[in-house]
Amino acid sequence: MQQIVRSLKDADPETEIGGQGMVVMSQGVLFRGQPEQTEDEDGQNQKADAEYVIRRGFIEADLIEAIVVLPGKLFYGNNVPGCLVLLNKAKPAERKDKILMIWASRHLQKGNPQNLLRPSDLMRILVPWRSFGDLATAQRLVPEHEAQLIFEVEEQRDARLADIEDAYGPVLEPLPRLQAELATLDALDLKQQAVKDAITPEHPYFRPLASLLAEFEHVEGEIAAAGRAEKSALAGRRTAAKAAFDNARKKLVDAIKARHKQIARAVKDLGKLQEERDAREQEVKLAAERQIAHLREASADLLRIASSEDEARRYFTVVGREEIAGNEFNLNLPRYVDTFEPEKVLLLNDAAAQLKSALEASDAAHTTLKTLLARIGGAA
Repeated sequence: MQQIVRSLKDADPETEIGGQGMVVMSQGVLFRGQPEQTEDEDGQNQKADAEYVIRRGFIEADLIEAIVVLPGKLFYGNNVPGCLVLLNKAKPAERKDKILMIWASRHLQKGNPQNLLRPSDLMRILVPWRSFGDLATAQRLVPEHEAQLIFEVEEQRDARLADIEDAYGPVLEPLPRLQAELATLDALDLKQQAVKDAITPEHPYFRPLASLLAEFEHVEGEIAAAGRAEKSALAGRRTAAKAAFDNARKKLVDAIKARHKQIARAVKDLGKLQEERDAREQEVKLAAERQIAHLREASADLLRIASSEDEARRYFTVVGREEIAGNEFNLNLPRYVDTFEPEKVLLLNDAAAQLKSALEASDAAHTTLKTLLARIGGAA
């Protein structure tokens, strides 16, 4: 932290703008180390620890603007809860000798091996941070941040959907055409007479047979019109024409069956890809819907929090240097923010009713046990 401060620009005398830095640290930097103790104060002489001296130096130099306490398991390979320390070499006049403290450990998405901060959880940090704990400003910022974060969630959703479409679209582009072709092939009757009856010059599959069928039928027509002597001469042409037609029909039917098998396999494979694409798109849409729902819920909760000083103090507060000095420059947030969950209030009448119910259940169990023991004794 000292090195980072050393690297930040000093405040400009004219613009009063200086360097700022955000540091991720273990929460131990907020409270480790002890101040100097004398024998009169503590019964023993003790020098101030180095970490205490450094932390006090940061506070007295007015370099810390905000502290955000984070949940644990946010960082890969490290389960220790961390914190963010905002350093500012040119704090605005209204923030001089003050530190904003934000307790951001309550809201997160639990995961394994790492927990996650959702956009709604980030909004719970951003609003008090940018309002610097001012409740009126926080109430004004809530709808602005809600709208902006929802816009970003929708942008990310649309970008991810576009990526999915770019990956799957070109591959799935022929699927409708192949499905239509498969439906046509499924409807074909490939029996010998059915094929012969369906042959036309316009048929999408049987048209190559039209000229051969026409030649065969022409020969048959000549035979029907010829005399007995001529029929014998035309018999050879008829046999050749029929053989040519039958061979072509068989080859075409085999080719159609192979095409049907090929198209069916392609439609099946592309159908699986389409289901995979649809599942990924649905997952992205549902994730965005959940994030937006969480944002709206967090927005309503932040407005509730910002409407009450007592409630706000459970999440964030602005602490002056004098109060921090009174706590021996200890920045452990539970000293300043009410981090404890409120105890559930139980009305006396409800408590009495629960106690009565518990006693009745206990008496009934005792009676049952006595009866059971008596039966066991009698049986013995």
